[in-house]
Amino acid sequence: MSVELIAILGVGAALAGLELMVFHWRRNDVKSLRQELFGETHGLRDVVRGGIHGLRGEIHGLRGDLRGEIRGLRGELAGLRGAMNGVRSEMHEFRVELTQQLARIEVGLSLRGGR
Repeated sequence: MSVELIAILGVGAALAGLELMVFHWRRNDVKSLRQELFGETHGLRDVVRGGIHGLRGEIHGLRGDLRGEIRGLRGELAGLRGAMNGVRSEMHEFRVELTQQLARIEVGLSLRGGR
């Protein structure tokens, strides 16, 4: 074999080796990129799940607060109803007393002389 042929084969082998290295680098790069994307995807998924879980907690807390407020308002409304019943009762008593006083005045007037 001639020196030229050996040189050409050597250069060819070197180029093939270089191509094989580049192929492995690319494969490794793609592999590492895929792993990075996989990690990022799972990280984002966990963040979203955490956010959803937090929102559910907030909604649950707000629902509890709202229920408490509604119960408080119902209690206040019951108190106001009680107060209104008290006012109605006092108004009734006042009417009864007024009617009784008017009846006494009428009896007194009729006894005095018929006015």
